[in-house]
Amino acid sequence: MSRRLSIFGRLGRRTSSATESTAISNENDGQEIDGNLAPPPAYTTVDESATADLTAAFDQLSLSNAVSDPTVDTCLAHLKLLFAIQSMKEEVGYTDGLWGLWDSLAGPLNHLEHTYADKKQTPSDSKKPLDKNLLEDADNAAKKTLENLSKIREKRWALFLARATQRYEAWWKSLPGSQPLTEKDMEEDTSFEYQTFPTDDSATFDWSEDKLPPLDVLMVWHTHMLNPRAFLEDAMLAGLRGFWNRGLPWHLVNAAIDSDFNYNVTDQCKARWTKQTGLPWDNQSDPLVKELQCPKCNTKLSIPWTTCSRPENFHDQAEPLDLTGTGYGDGNLQHTCKSCGITVCKELLCAFKFVKDVEALLGPTNRPIPGTVLEPTTGRPAIVPPEPERSIYPRTFPNRLLKSGCNSIRTKVTTLMTSRPNPTMQDIRVEIEAILGNSTWLREINKYSNPRSAAYRVGRASKLSIRKMMGHYWENFSPFALDLAGAVVRQGIFIEKMYKIDWLHSPSATDTMKRLLLKYARFFTIMQKNPTKMAVPTLDIDLAWHTHQLSPSKYYKYSIKTTDKFIDHDDKVEEGRLSEQFEWTSKEYQDTYGEVYSECTCWYCESIRTSHVNSLGQVLGVSKSEKIAEAFHASEKAKLCPPDKSAHISSHNAVMLHVDPSQPNPAIQNRVRIQVAALHQKRLDDAYAKAKKRAEKKGRTIPPRDAAYYDHWGYPYYMAGPYMYPIWFTPGLYYGWDPGYIAGCGTGANGACAAGTCGGGVAAGGCGGAGVSYPHSYDDDGRDANVDSSRDVVG
Repeated sequence: MSRRLSIFGRLGRRTSSATESTAISNENDGQEIDGNLAPPPAYTTVDESATADLTAAFDQLSLSNAVSDPTVDTCLAHLKLLFAIQSMKEEVGYTDGLWGLWDSLAGPLNHLEHTYADKKQTPSDSKKPLDKNLLEDADNAAKKTLENLSKIREKRWALFLARATQRYEAWWKSLPGSQPLTEKDMEEDTSFEYQTFPTDDSATFDWSEDKLPPLDVLMVWHTHMLNPRAFLEDAMLAGLRGFWNRGLPWHLVNAAIDSDFNYNVTDQCKARWTKQTGLPWDNQSDPLVKELQCPKCNTKLSIPWTTCSRPENFHDQAEPLDLTGTGYGDGNLQHTCKSCGITVCKELLCAFKFVKDVEALLGPTNRPIPGTVLEPTTGRPAIVPPEPERSIYPRTFPNRLLKSGCNSIRTKVTTLMTSRPNPTMQDIRVEIEAILGNSTWLREINKYSNPRSAAYRVGRASKLSIRKMMGHYWENFSPFALDLAGAVVRQGIFIEKMYKIDWLHSPSATDTMKRLLLKYARFFTIMQKNPTKMAVPTLDIDLAWHTHQLSPSKYYKYSIKTTDKFIDHDDKVEEGRLSEQFEWTSKEYQDTYGEVYSECTCWYCESIRTSHVNSLGQVLGVSKSEKIAEAFHASEKAKLCPPDKSAHISSHNAVMLHVDPSQPNPAIQNRVRIQVAALHQKRLDDAYAKAKKRAEKKGRTIPPRDAAYYDHWGYPYYMAGPYMYPIWFTPGLYYGWDPGYIAGCGTGANGACAAGTCGGGVAAGGCGGAGVSYPHSYDDDGRDANVDSSRDVVG
């Protein structure tokens, strides 16, 4: 039996009595039933004898070839795709010996087998929570072996993702499209390549069964679309208008996934893929080396995907398990070119990407530099105005700077690979910073001839554009706007939670989808009414949100119509801020709609609800928040929402802030970060204590905080809350940079923004800081640069 069938075969035998799913109009999506929202289904108990056949239920999904807003059936089809991806992940992680990564590298396995046999559990049974006493019963050697084993499985998956992103890149470059974007396109009112790109319904992509990509490539594409602004900009730069407009072909994807969540396509489809991309259909069949040209001398290099491979049964006590590696798909790429002696590393490739993009800007293609295509505050394409405004237009300031002769920037960038021994984005930052600090050069770039004697500085919006540009090269050497391998890892957290909640097999699946579609519409209303706030979704809302984003043109139109902005789906949010904004969103939803936001009874969600209760109102018995929370428990809905299988905070984009030690005063910055986090944690601790006390008065109990255990490839792993997850458990394993961290701003950080550009909100690498003050200086339109402009907000 294959690994997939042994782990997931039982899913095909589980069934659903969900009534026939039919696509419903937007007006009826998530409609209220009998004046009240339908209660969430009972996830913990499913009567197998009373349910219908799963295959028959999926056969009834109404999925047309047309692009649509999210419906009950597209949400269910999306869940089916997520299950297929999770199945693929388990199969890869548990394939012993894949890429020379053997289970035996973890240490002696005999003791583990006896331990699991005694407990009647298996490491691969991720649907069944492991007994947390398992570790207490095992000896230290067995615990270490189990921990190592989980890391080896994660490493297999990390390498698979690295290869998948490269395969996606090859597919992306082979897709048919129109002309790539040029600067001239951004200056024309009716340019199909720019102004009307997101809304042109005439552009089509002729999908058919034989054009489907492999599942690993589909997974990366899925993640790319879940970063809407990045996907739009990448599609515009590549001229993929029809591909953008069509989005994911649900009818074809759904038909390719069977009831065991296997992804099945025809031999014709596989042959077409190989002819189109030059790659085999299966990820594992790709070569074991990555071939590329040396950035300095153009010599053809063959870099192994990993240097962590070992022979089977290899075990060396003197060599501790190290899964970082120096291969192309490893965490610390290091490969020396034998021809010129340069060391190929991630930092070098980031700088090389920047050089190639600048060459495209300066060359006949005249392609704008990434990060200058969409308006930062709205996410929409906006025509560059004619002269004289064009010369000071903030969004295109980076293009003007790089095309200028100031500081010999063109020569310094285009010759960077040969003029420096080990060039990085740090070298680029230094050169740009020099220009930003020179009034004469800035006047030249912006064609500013005002005879004032005061210093001349660019304004906030121009600085924001520099930061947006730099963010595309900040820990990202892929041709896309973000590191897709890390994004897939973070998205995998959401996928795993969807799998564990398992709405797909619930007899109330249809009602659940209707309910979450209504909550999604309400969520957008909250964003529309609070444009300066960051709203954080629950898991059920996020499913509808993700489903909508997989039809990019429909999502764009809905977002613009509702909020007048193209709302982004931020891929990295510092975990403390995410929790704080979730608390705000929960209260806003509760105050607006008179219902609890997170239908969950875990300690975290109970604490968040308690934080909404005003102490005086509680004493006087008039607290609206307390009445709403009590109504949730009194209605018996709470009993259907166990802590481990409920729609609490969606935290797949939660990351930890990393303060680079090379920054000025890193200890002070880190101390401030810790103090801010401690203040939030204290509020959460106080709310938890109040929640416990209130529950005891009502004759209830809430789960203890130390009950939150996760299964990391068979290893029971404790984390303190639902907004944290074990991607921090295996740092250094991943291609690119660690997916669980966001780099802090600083002049020493790789690809960091140039000094003087900080300040204001921007989703471009997580840079933030107090900025640099320039007394008595003026910005690029002659206004006082120290006057605070309206706040930039990225949704």
